[in-house]
Amino acid sequence: MYSWNTIRTICAVLLIVPIVHLAYLVSSNMLMTLDASPEAWAAEVDAYTRQDQATQQLPGDPVVVIGGQRVKLWPDLDNLLAPLPLLKRGLGDATVDDITHYYSQLVGFYQPSYVVLLPSNSEFHIRDSKSGKELADAIIKLVNLDQSYQITRQFFVFTPIKTPLYNSDYKTIDETTRLLRQWAQSEHGVTLLDANPLLAMKDGKPNPDYFRMDGIDLNEHGYLRLSVLLRNQIAELQNDNQAGAPHRN
Repeated sequence: MYSWNTIRTICAVLLIVPIVHLAYLVSSNMLMTLDASPEAWAAEVDAYTRQDQATQQLPGDPVVVIGGQRVKLWPDLDNLLAPLPLLKRGLGDATVDDITHYYSQLVGFYQPSYVVLLPSNSEFHIRDSKSGKELADAIIKLVNLDQSYQITRQFFVFTPIKTPLYNSDYKTIDETTRLLRQWAQSEHGVTLLDANPLLAMKDGKPNPDYFRMDGIDLNEHGYLRLSVLLRNQIAELQNDNQAGAPHRN
């Protein structure tokens, strides 16, 4: 029979273990976020590789969605894009430069029909502090790398999303969007998707109703708007291809 002190000690330890584990996970994620090197995401990339190796048959001609945490949190996209096969390959708070570094593992390996890029706030905070031109150049570099393999049919680029928390980013996001629009006009294999008007109030500012309490991450209603925008653009592209008409960016 155990003493009361022993039982109390065991209970205290059992209560503390989950808290310690949570603290460890949070600290590990923070360390990866603060590490500006692409190597910060090596373990996540390796996890995707092991997952692929354990899969009996990977889908052919999939839609591959790349980016950071926003990609991981994107719900129900597979159902909305069905019957197109979907692979989400998000890396923590990775930047576009990080995605480019791991292009072969995250994109090229799957030989996708469509690639979707959803940038995150990490381009402007914690891991980087890009200007609008620097982010546009990074995105163009990634798309050019993908196009050099001549496999992807269309590359869909979401412009950076304005959030309720970071209103200081709005001018940079507007600059990035303007530069990407100029570039995409002459790129037949690129479709630019600007979800900000769909996430805004009448005054043009981001609507908190489409974001989580942190003012950064989208909630299910915000993601639904992104999903419908992407689905409609893919459907328009497929219809244009069937009709033999050039696709409009």
